[in-house]
Amino acid sequence: MRFSHFSVLAVFSAFIMVVPGAQAAASVADQADEAEITALDLEKAGNLDGAIAKHREAIKLIEPIAKYAKKTATFKENFEITLLNAATAKFNAKDEAGAAAYLEEAVAQDPAGKLAVTQKAKDSLAAVKGGQLNNEGVALLKAGNGAGAVEKFKAVLTLDPSNKAAKINYDVAEAQVALAAGDPVTAAAKLQEALSIDPSRQFLKDELAKVQAAADAKAAEDAKKAAEEAKKKK
Repeated sequence: MRFSHFSVLAVFSAFIMVVPGAQAAASVADQADEAEITALDLEKAGNLDGAIAKHREAIKLIEPIAKYAKKTATFKENFEITLLNAATAKFNAKDEAGAAAYLEEAVAQDPAGKLAVTQKAKDSLAAVKGGQLNNEGVALLKAGNGAGAVEKFKAVLTLDPSNKAAKINYDVAEAQVALAAGDPVTAAAKLQEALSIDPSRQFLKDELAKVQAAADAKAAEDAKKAAEEAKKKK
C-alpha cells in the first residue's frame, strides 16, 4: 500500500498531538500534587486559611482531568477534613456564621454523602444552624414575640428533633402565645410539658405556678359567670 504525502503528514500530526496533551495533563497533576502537599503542610502548621486556599487550588487543577478521578476524590476528602477543623475553630471563636459556611462547603465536596467525614459535617452543620436559630428564638421570646419565637424553635426541631433545649423553648413560646390570647389553661399545659422534659428548671416551676394561678382564677370566673347565666334563665 502507498500513502500520499498528505496522509503520512496527517497521521504523524495526529500522533504528535497526543503526546503534548498527556504531558500537559501530567504537568497539571504535578502542580495539583504540589498544591495539595502544601495544603497539608499548612494545616499541620496551624494555618487553616492558607490550607483551605491550597486545597481549593489543588482541586481546581485536578478535577477537570477525568483519569484522575480517584485522586480528585482523595483531595476532596482531605479538603473536607480541613474545612471541618476550620469550622470548629470558627465556632470556638464565636463565629457561627463562618463555621456554617465552612461546613456547607465541606458537605458540597461529597454530594452523595459517601464519606464518613461528610456525615460528621452534616451533623455539625445542623447543630450550628440549630444553635443560631435557637438564639434568634430566645431573642424574640425575650422581646415578647412569642409567635416569631415558635417558628424559630420549630425550625430547630426540624433540623434536630432530639434537641431538648429547643423543645423546652418551643413549649415556653407556645405558652406565651396562649397567654397573649387570654388562654392561661393552654399556657399552663405547655409549661407542664416543658417541665416534664427537665423537672430541675426552677424558672419553669415559677412560671407554671403563676400561670396555673391565672388559669385557676379564670376557671373560677368562668364558673361564676356560668352559674349567673343559669340563674338568669330560671
